[in-house]
Order: sequence, then structure tokens, then C-alpha cells
Amino acid sequence: MLKRVYLAQDEFGAITIKEILKGHNIKALIRRFETTWLDGLPRLMEGGWGEVLVEEKDYEKAIEYIQEFLSNPPSDIDFE
Repeated sequence: MLKRVYLAQDEFGAITIKEILKGHNIKALIRRFETTWLDGLPRLMEGGWGEVLVEEKDYEKAIEYIQEFLSNPPSDIDFE
């Protein structure tokens, strides 16, 4: 069974979290709420762009890795 570990506000956030989990050998799936024909209604109803899901067995570790990342964002990025 899949469980939500992250509610993403945009596609970039969802992909970032998915890749962080992949780096820790946790398979994640992105499920987007947006559909072209509803023009933003699912986003309003669900509270975000989409969600990142993991297997129930990986849930606790995934939450731990996500919280660690969100509390310590990378600061050594050179934009030059």
C-alpha cells in the first residue's frame, strides 16, 4: 500500500523530494492532482499540486529523510 509522505506545491518540489528518496534507495511515485480540463480545481481541493507516495514499509525512513532535507537545505550552490 502506498502512503503520502509529501504534499508538493509544484512539480519541481515533487521531483526534488522523489530524487532525494531515490538517493536513499526508496522508490517514490508522484501523483499530480492537476488536470487540464478542471483548470486548477483539484489544486484548491487537495491543497497542492500533487503528492509523493512511498511503500508503507519505507514510510518512516522517507519522512525522516524529507524532514532532514527541509530543515537543512543546501547552501553551497554557486549560481555563477
